[in-house]
Amino acid sequence: MKGDVNIRHLEYFTKVAKLGSINKAAQALFISQPYLGKIIHDLEENLGVRLFNRSRSGVILTSEGLEFLRRSERVLKELDGLWFREEKEGEVKDPLAVSMTRFSHIMESFSEVVMRHKDRPSYSHRLYEGNSDEAIEDVVSGRVNVGVFHFDSRKRKEMTEQLEEKGLEYHFLANVEPHIVISNKHPLILQNRPVNLHTLAEYGFLWYLGQCDDYIYELLGNCSPDVEKMRSKIIYLTSRATLMYMISVSDCYSIGIHDFALQEASYQATSIPIQNSGFMLEFGYVMPAGAQITDITKEFIYDLRRRLS
Repeated sequence: MKGDVNIRHLEYFTKVAKLGSINKAAQALFISQPYLGKIIHDLEENLGVRLFNRSRSGVILTSEGLEFLRRSERVLKELDGLWFREEKEGEVKDPLAVSMTRFSHIMESFSEVVMRHKDRPSYSHRLYEGNSDEAIEDVVSGRVNVGVFHFDSRKRKEMTEQLEEKGLEYHFLANVEPHIVISNKHPLILQNRPVNLHTLAEYGFLWYLGQCDDYIYELLGNCSPDVEKMRSKIIYLTSRATLMYMISVSDCYSIGIHDFALQEASYQATSIPIQNSGFMLEFGYVMPAGAQITDITKEFIYDLRRRLS
């Protein structure tokens, strides 16, 4: 195989197979059609076979796709109960299990809270990083207690309606202005030149692989006539730590939010507000509807709200 196939790939594939349409499956999964289409394409590339025949009316499984569907369903059935295990004597019953979008502010809150409880006799905390769709799906699947994610604040109504259909309760955390994240030794800063998306068009843009946030497309699109130049210099990454390291050692930049606690000390980076962006990034968290929030999760949410605000 050319790459990794994870559980989510199998779940998305089976949804497309059952609905016979990438568009319908994307709607049912509350993700974008281009994002789902890319996952299916990458899955076929990794497997080295065509799973679907495409037509105007939808998709139909190939013979290889039908066999892969049988295998996928067996794997998913075996994995279905793995998130639950028998409790050991003396084990803490309220671990902190979080799925998050790639923002160091969230990671710092997670680290702060678990370190406060490091003297417990036992614990089994978990933190997963991905995009907004993945954070939401991790809560739906029961993989985590809480999912923290961000989205374009103008889409609040649409987002909350989709989450309700998934049986999730949404809780607002903060609206945050989008920022350019850049090394404090960047040539523009050293030369005392303006730092904005126009002046940065000559430099490389760091983007998370698989990230389909529409607001980034909009921000880049607003930089016309520099937009084509910007889109021709992109470095795709999957790790938050790698992205911050690249910022610290290069003249590349990314789009994020205000400084986090260790940003200057660890990465020699700074955050600069994007003027007239026209929107805010809304941060919130979801939990299953009616779920009781544990004390350690309350601590985490309180600390995170403080950092984002």
